[in-house]
Amino acid sequence: MTRKIFFRPERCLLCLSCVLACQTNSLGARETRLIPPGERPPQRISLTFFRGTPWVWKCQQCTAPPCAEACVSGSLRRKNDGTGVEYHPETCVGCGSCLLACPLAIPAQDEAGKLSKCNLCPEEEVPPCVRACQSRALVYQDFSCFAREKKKGFLQSLGTHEPS
Repeated sequence: MTRKIFFRPERCLLCLSCVLACQTNSLGARETRLIPPGERPPQRISLTFFRGTPWVWKCQQCTAPPCAEACVSGSLRRKNDGTGVEYHPETCVGCGSCLLACPLAIPAQDEAGKLSKCNLCPEEEVPPCVRACQSRALVYQDFSCFAREKKKGFLQSLGTHEPS
């Protein structure tokens, strides 16, 4: 089962708790007040407002990632199990080719030129951004389960029942 983070814009309150939880976790802190002074967290997730709708921008963990194909140092690689993209910062040269290749312009660079992007927090059972989202605008689940729920909700909004 391949789980991903899905965004439901109709539930988003633009509270930015997902962004804060992600940034806090990326610095290894459990609470914002424990972040060392002067530390700047990497940008792994961002929230924007577009045409009246909030949008969370994060790595989509593509199965055929253009960023990994464009990476000259091999720092971005497709995972062996095909579930997304892994980043190896120790080999990153900061060339920015991944930034140009990503169709969603998701990767960001820090002051040192190193890449930052969502890694789905593999050390956590549920990513901190999803845990922090009180409106359940972010969900972490298998694609087929998410698609089934979306179809079911759509059919219910039409007043019909799900086909057997």
